Parts: sequence; C-alpha cells; structure tokens
Amino acid sequence: MSNTLNVALKGTKQSFKLRHTQSVDGKIQMAREALGLSFEYMDLFEQEAKALFEKSVTDLEFNKIITTLYPKPKDDDSKKAKTLWENKIDILNDLYFKSPTVANIKGNAWGVFNTLTEQLDYYRNTNTKDEKRAENKLASASGFDVATNITKNNLLKAVKQLVNV
Repeated sequence: MSNTLNVALKGTKQSFKLRHTQSVDGKIQMAREALGLSFEYMDLFEQEAKALFEKSVTDLEFNKIITTLYPKPKDDDSKKAKTLWENKIDILNDLYFKSPTVANIKGNAWGVFNTLTEQLDYYRNTNTKDEKRAENKLASASGFDVATNITKNNLLKAVKQLVNV
C-alpha cells in the first residue's frame, strides 16, 4: 500500500500528494502549501472591510460619491444617456436608503461599496436576451466574470480614495 494519496483538482493541472499523517490538520496544511493556497487574501479583505465599515458616511457624502463615480451627463448628451444615468442613480439611492440588504450597513463606506456592487450585480443594463440575463447576473455576482471583477476592484479603490481609507 502506498504511503501517499494523490489528489488532482478536476479541470486543473494542479495536483498534490498527501503523506499519511497523524492528523487531518497536517493534511490540510500540506495541501495548502502544495497548491499555493493562502489565507492572506482573506485577512487583507477582512482588514479592508473593517476599515470601510468603521468609516462613517453621511447621506450627502453618499450622493457625492455616486455622482463622482457616475457623473451626470452633459446637457448636449442624448436623452437616452440622461435617462440611463437617472435610472442608475435612482437604483443606487433605492438600494442604499431602502433596501434590506444594505439596511444594517447604511451610514458607512462598507454600505456604500456594497450598494455599488449590488447595483452592478443585479441591476446593470445588459444587451443579452432574457434566457442569458439571469445566467450572466449569477456569474457576475458569483465572481466568475472577469470584467465585473475588474469593475468591482476599481469601485473599491475609488470608494477607499473618496472616503480617505
């Protein structure tokens, strides 16, 4: 009988071998090291989330943030551009001020960031047909859409900068 356990992640070329050890913790640690997995990301995420949560944001500051990120169209822009902007601002205000998903984090920068990402995940305009729209929103909200992830990272940086975190 072999002294190692070979494990390959389905759909990847990564694999690792586990030696038979006395504890599950030892096996988990070996797997983390072998695959290069780290909890450093989660620690950094928690620190950033906490800093944003602790940063108060007034209602006026919220409106300044969203209109900085999404400036009002110019007078000579199309009516459609103005309508799309107004709809986006209305959705952001509804989410921030009325949604139960933000109710317990309203009034801080974490609530602002969550409002922005919720709008992006669930209320964005798409040109896709109805049957693909739900699938695209699910992929976006689950972190499987590269373009959405880039936008969320940019929103996080912008919110941090605008609230001085």
